[in-house]
This record gives sequence, structure tokens and C-alpha cells, in this order.
Amino acid sequence: MNETNEINELARFRAEIPRPELADLREQERLLLAAMGDSGARSHRRHLPRLPRLLIGATVTAAMAAAAVAGLTLLQDRAGTATSYANAAIDIRLSGDDYVATIKDPFADHTQYSEGFKALGLEVGLQLVPVSPSRVGDIVRYGFSGTTEADKLGGGLSPEGCAPGTPGCALTVTVSKGFSGKGTVYVGRQARPGERYGAHAAAEAKGEMLEGYDPVERTVAEVAAEVRRRGLSVEYQIITPAKNGGGFSADPNDRATDVRDHWIVWAAESAREGTVRLLVSEKRVAKNPVHGN
Repeated sequence: MNETNEINELARFRAEIPRPELADLREQERLLLAAMGDSGARSHRRHLPRLPRLLIGATVTAAMAAAAVAGLTLLQDRAGTATSYANAAIDIRLSGDDYVATIKDPFADHTQYSEGFKALGLEVGLQLVPVSPSRVGDIVRYGFSGTTEADKLGGGLSPEGCAPGTPGCALTVTVSKGFSGKGTVYVGRQARPGERYGAHAAAEAKGEMLEGYDPVERTVAEVAAEVRRRGLSVEYQIITPAKNGGGFSADPNDRATDVRDHWIVWAAESAREGTVRLLVSEKRVAKNPVHGN
């Protein structure tokens, strides 16, 4: 391979696989030299020029750069099956019949997660949604198409039941090795301070802001007093119960301006850290329009 072809091959390869960190490249080179043995390493070092820190890996031969990058981010077994992938945001490893993806950076751009699955031949998208404490690790929603009964998507905290944000507790997503369709998984992550939740939990649930208090079908005056007693803020969402007694409609812009103390609270949700949202209507109806009972 001449120098021009090597440079073209390097450019193509680097476009397909994310660029690793400099420290990882140096470590990969060290491991590769060790695998070559002392004599091979000495021979290699005689031909390896001293390079500026920011250029290391960019001017070595295409084959050497490819080996370093592939060894870092994408590994295959002898049968050619991709067994692992890693970048700064996600680490995916084959475990039995499933790929288990560990989220390394829950605030990364979602494309960094998707590119990991794509490198393993999986058409899976992953997006992390800010949620309240009790929903961290939950699959908020997901969808897939063109799959078989053997295909599966899952997720949660690992180890199961661990406390989010503590050492050793990580968000994980599981995808069957032979996943044949297209899927997107939305998983709850911890919210940044002040960030609105993209999926809601009942405010009275364990670990939520009104834990131990039942706000359902009480008056606004009662629930708002309890919210403020706990040092929290309250906001409202006005709903219109369906006439047939099942479900409701709501205008997201129809909020607190004319809510009165005698109105009825049908549900309380965690809106963001320190703020509870009450779903309310002016009149009491026979059937709870939110919970359906």
C-alpha cells in the first residue's frame, strides 16, 4: 500500500469509527508493542518517529491506526461476531445472548449511544430523559418495528436496586444479539438541578416529594398547604374530564391563573426538583379522570 492509499484508508476508517482519546491510543500502542514481543517492539520503535502530542496516531500507517482504533472501540471474536464497543459515552459488551450497554456519560449527545449500537450491526437508538428520582433507570417509553418474537429491548439500573449517582450504580440497556428490527429506547436519567422532568412520577410515590401523603381527590387548598409545608413549590395543570367518565383532555398552556381553593386534585406529579404539579378540575366527577377509578 503506497502512502497516498494509506492516507485515504485512514480518512475512511476514522470517519466510520469515533476518534479515541489520546491516552487510550498510547495505551493501545503499548499493548500492541507488548504483543509483538521484545524484538518486534524494538524493530517497531526504530521506525516510529517522535510526534507532537496532538498528532500522534494521525501520521502512522493506516494499518497501524486502524488496529489501534479498532482495538479500542470495536472487538470481534474469531467467528467475526462483534463482541464489544466503547466510546466516551457508552460501553457495550456481549454477554451470553444479549448486548449489555452501560451508560458512561448520561448527559452525552444521544448520537454517541446510537453509533455504538450501529457499530455492532444493531439499528437501535437510545435517548436519556430527565426524570424524577423514583423513575431513574426506568424505560420511559420505547418503540420498535420489523422485529421477531426473539427480539427484545430492556433497561434499568445495574446492579438492580442500586442508588443512582452512587459509585458502581449505572444505567444499562439490554438488546438481544440477533435484534433484527429498528428500535428506540427512552430511559430515565437523573435530572440536572432545575431541569424539568421529561417523564413524570406520582408525587406521593416512594422517593418522591410527597411520599407518605395521599393528594388524590382532595381540594387544592388541602394539597397546596401540604406542598408548601414541605418547603416545595406548586404549579397547576387544568384538565377537562371526559363526559363519559373516562379520561380527560388538557391544554398544556392552560395553567394556574384561575385555579381556586375548592377545585379538585386528581393527581400530583413531580415536575422538577422542588416543584409539584397538580392536575385539577373545577368540579368533582364520579370517576377519577386521571387514574380511571
